[in-house]
Amino acid sequence: MTAADATYGRKDIVYIQVNDSSAGDGSGALTAPVLYLAGTPSDTPVAPDLPARSFLVGTITVPVAGGGSPTAVLNTARFVAAGGIQPVADAAEQATLTAYEGLRIDRLDLDRVLRYNGSRWVGGRATVTLDSLYLPLGAGYAAPQVTQNADGDVIFEGAWQRASGTLTMLANTQYALGTVPSGYRPMTNKMIIVPTSTAMGGWGRLYVTPAGAVTFETPTAFSSVAAASTFIICDGTTWPTT
Repeated sequence: MTAADATYGRKDIVYIQVNDSSAGDGSGALTAPVLYLAGTPSDTPVAPDLPARSFLVGTITVPVAGGGSPTAVLNTARFVAAGGIQPVADAAEQATLTAYEGLRIDRLDLDRVLRYNGSRWVGGRATVTLDSLYLPLGAGYAAPQVTQNADGDVIFEGAWQRASGTLTMLANTQYALGTVPSGYRPMTNKMIIVPTSTAMGGWGRLYVTPAGAVTFETPTAFSSVAAASTFIICDGTTWPTT
């Protein structure tokens, strides 16, 4: 490293420069050396500009001579070959990307692969907003949720239970259960045969609309079923999204 300045602090950088003369970059080399570049001492030091065809590895803050040891900060951004899946730390880093159709990223905080489809990111997981009368069943079942892959296909799963009191339903009448969040909704109406508790008749029909409404109807009426004796389970249903 360049010695510390006697008057001012400094910021240096470590970087990798990609030289590919076969691609006509004028470097005359086929190398990717790790290089060091000292900044200019200043009372408000800034790191030097990154040279052409380079990726920042980290920044080194060099205090004035006698002011202690230099400190280094790693650049957490990750770089991949063209068309590769780009690791991204979080939503803040994702927002800095120049998105293009087909770009795939690996959101490290979500452990999910997302893809930009030309208008929005597809992929991820979200919970279904439940009607106030219901809550997740628990008992080892997932809370009602939707999981989307990087191709835009959604898996719908989870289990509901009456929150409290008792449950009464008329036959062949749709009752609201919740709402699927925007971006995960089906393109067409979906009707799903689902298991229910014995007290609720053992099965019923679950509906999901393109507007996100989730409703349930039973083929057999029942009344005053205790909340603890109710459940509706939906697992593994899939649909495409735009």
